[in-house]
Amino acid sequence: MSKLRLGLIGAGGMGTGLARTAKDRDDVQFVAVADPAAEALQKAVAELGGEAYASHKELLARDDIDAVLVATPNFAHCPVVLDAAAAGKHIFCEKPMALSVADCDAMIAAANRAGVKLMVGQVLRLVPRFAKVREIVSSGTLGKPLGVAIERCSLWGGRTWRSQLSLTGGILFEMNAHELDFMRSILGDAKTVYAAIPDVVSPGSDIPAINWVTVHFQRGGVGMLNSHVLATLGRFDASVLCERGMIRCDGGRVSFKARDGEEQVVPAEELAAMPGGVPVEIGSFVGWVLRDAPPVVTAQDGRAAVELAEAAKRSAALGQPVSLPLR
Repeated sequence: MSKLRLGLIGAGGMGTGLARTAKDRDDVQFVAVADPAAEALQKAVAELGGEAYASHKELLARDDIDAVLVATPNFAHCPVVLDAAAAGKHIFCEKPMALSVADCDAMIAAANRAGVKLMVGQVLRLVPRFAKVREIVSSGTLGKPLGVAIERCSLWGGRTWRSQLSLTGGILFEMNAHELDFMRSILGDAKTVYAAIPDVVSPGSDIPAINWVTVHFQRGGVGMLNSHVLATLGRFDASVLCERGMIRCDGGRVSFKARDGEEQVVPAEELAAMPGGVPVEIGSFVGWVLRDAPPVVTAQDGRAAVELAEAAKRSAALGQPVSLPLR
């Protein structure tokens, strides 16, 4: 196979963006789009080309499609992935992988039975400034990572299906699957999760607006997430505390300092020269399918982020820490 024949399921902004990136590659042939929303479907086809289908099952019935991008609303990820695996298609699924660990396990099992590849779009760890933080940690210059703190705060309006808790899973799934995965990509597998989710909802929705989560990891590190969607002064910052220094990611600025050294700022030109997160993840998926190159993110990574989000919800409901793995 010299070119990956690709279809898109879910023609919203995220799906169209993923497909646009894939279509620009020389080793991808874009074939078709499926979405039950006629306006979104026609808009995507006008930009991307290919055949239009109101049903993803019709798209999956085509023999000339090798793989699909699944970018449906969160609640539909599991059933669509199960259908794609049954049809023998390789699958790139946008995050969150699903809304429960049980669904993630069903998706992984279906892909394994069908002998198809399943990758999840945990892209934050690949975004240049966050990838640079991980690179500095991996260099060992500052010693072992001890803790990761992330503040992600914004305003969240009621937007179609994203205003409903049952369809999104809430902010921890819809948005913070990224931050939870980033913590784990630095500190390893988690041991316990303790969360506070007050009974305050985002305006125009039933989604809890405030999520404070502390994660203890098996290797001794600690992660702290401050996530809320009531911020009139938004922030998206991260810091990593290491044995011999610290790394900060303040907006688009990355800096680090050893205890016995001067602060070092990563040049903006260096970050700008790094490949974007979406091209990296799509390129990795294509390379995995066509050439069996190891993927940069796995389905197990997607499952782990969902497990952390599910554990946080369970902890908040119980008012006590929850141990992993979930049972």
